[in-house]
Amino acid sequence: MKKFKLIAMLLLAATFAFAQEDETDGSTLEQPIRKPVETVWEQVNIGEFAEPIAYPPVRQADVMYYWTIWRTIDLREKINHPLYFPTEVRGTWRSLGQTIFDAIDIGNTERTEGVLPVYSDEMCTYPYSREEIQGLISNVSTIAEIDEEGEEIGTKELIIQFEPKEIISYNVKEVWYFDKQYSTFRVQILEIEPIIEYEKPNNNSSYYDDENQEDAEDVKANMIKKRVGYIYYNELRPFLAKQEVFNVKNQAARVSFDDLITWKRDFSSLIYKESNVYDRDISDYIANSRDQRIESERITDKMRTFEHDLWEF
Repeated sequence: MKKFKLIAMLLLAATFAFAQEDETDGSTLEQPIRKPVETVWEQVNIGEFAEPIAYPPVRQADVMYYWTIWRTIDLREKINHPLYFPTEVRGTWRSLGQTIFDAIDIGNTERTEGVLPVYSDEMCTYPYSREEIQGLISNVSTIAEIDEEGEEIGTKELIIQFEPKEIISYNVKEVWYFDKQYSTFRVQILEIEPIIEYEKPNNNSSYYDDENQEDAEDVKANMIKKRVGYIYYNELRPFLAKQEVFNVKNQAARVSFDDLITWKRDFSSLIYKESNVYDRDISDYIANSRDQRIESERITDKMRTFEHDLWEF
């Protein structure tokens, strides 16, 4: 009798396990029929076991100095190309923008669990609703409605959803601090803000000629930047740790986005703001772009000099 009870319990447990595997989380992301065929050996997806490495613990009493820095990561710079490419999903290879879009699961407005929240403020305290997020990554334009005879009978709205490849930069807020407990000068990213850039249709100019300077300036002025919203970096890290990034030196040395951005900091950026009593950007008090870069480098040197002066030789 006990054996029958044991067998029944095992069958019940197995049934429950299979039911758990069959359950879906409501995601609208397309599921492949097999693992991507990328190598001659069986490729293990790092997302199956990767977790973000925890930051070293820090206490407020141990922080003797800290400074807040805002910087821009421009994906058009060559060193930042591993964050931008590929522009389309290729097997397990995705861009940073695609990873963020997949984490948000923007195609499903009803899903609320297991998705990456997006916030409306820099302090990451007020999250957007799913409908608001859908509006942030979409552009509404008005087009003419034509009948069969070719006459305009009215207008209608056309909703165009932005693609990850249209994210051309990221604004990053980070804190640099000196921890006396470990005698180290450290940095942690607080939040990241994707910036989409797209071209607004211009009714005054129907073509663009490289030799026509007026048209060139007109097209440049038509480029619009749109903020997607603020993302709390600690909530983004679990998704970054599960996504492998292209290693330009050796593809066999597998690196995730979390490794590249959080620990290696293998990217180029430009500081556009530091903590100040006026809470203003560098561009608010320096108009010239060349002088803005010089000011950015001055802030960088200030942080480097502070760390250097901590030690005596």
